[in-house]
Amino acid sequence: ALEFSVAHPRDGRVILPAAMAAEIPELREPFRPELKKYCRREPLNLEELAELQAILKEKGTLDVTRAKCKDAQGNYTGPFSASAANAKGDHSASSMFGSWLRDNSIIAYGCYLTDPEGPGCEDAKACINAIAKFMLTHESQRMELIINGHKNVTGTDPKTWMDRPHIRFIGETGLEDTKWYN
Repeated sequence: ALEFSVAHPRDGRVILPAAMAAEIPELREPFRPELKKYCRREPLNLEELAELQAILKEKGTLDVTRAKCKDAQGNYTGPFSASAANAKGDHSASSMFGSWLRDNSIIAYGCYLTDPEGPGCEDAKACINAIAKFMLTHESQRMELIINGHKNVTGTDPKTWMDRPHIRFIGETGLEDTKWYN
């Protein structure tokens, strides 16, 4: 097992303990040959991180604009869709048009972490604000009922599924997605 930790590139905080890093399986050959030098178990140094970021930026990989949800007037609403939009910014052709809480939390953190002073930070704040508004508006009552023991939503009974807090919402409107598989 390897004995290393992955440190945050800016301040050196450990973000992946050695015990977890040792569990990372061997990596396969990357699809893109230009990424081979960066695909390894050992942490990248600051120079390599900068090189990799430049490559990803050049290829548009870090551009999350197409995944941003827009309202009917075309304004960004904060969250990100589970699918990238088409050229007109429309997510509706995909069954993955919803905004997922976990995914949006991770995306917001990534936007902030990679751009804490710029547009990424603003995207992160807008996303977290949309999540908070959704949770307070649509899910807090469900959570209170469960936490206080008034609703039992454990088990596999489909009758309780819609009583559980929802993990997906409609990013364009901030409304609850009422489909049963939510």
